[in-house]
Amino acid sequence: MAGTTTVKVQTSTRDLLLQIGATRHQSADQVILAALAAMERDERRKVAAAEARAIKDDPADLAELREIQRDMAALHER
Repeated sequence: MAGTTTVKVQTSTRDLLLQIGATRHQSADQVILAALAAMERDERRKVAAAEARAIKDDPADLAELREIQRDMAALHER
C-alpha cells in the first residue's frame, strides 16, 4: 500500500473485520472498502426511492416520467 494509517476501533470490531476477511479471503482494508461501497449503494437506493415517491405524488412529474417511458419503449421497438 502506498500509504497507511492507524484507526482506533474496539477489539471486537477488529476481530470481526479479521473474521470476515478470513472468510472472504480479503484483507481488513478490502473488507472496509467493500462495506463502504455497500453503504454508498444503500444510500443511493434510499435517495432513489425517496425521489420515486415524490414523483409518484406529483402529477406533472408522473406525466413526464410516463412520456419518457413511452419514448424509451419507442426507441427499443426500432
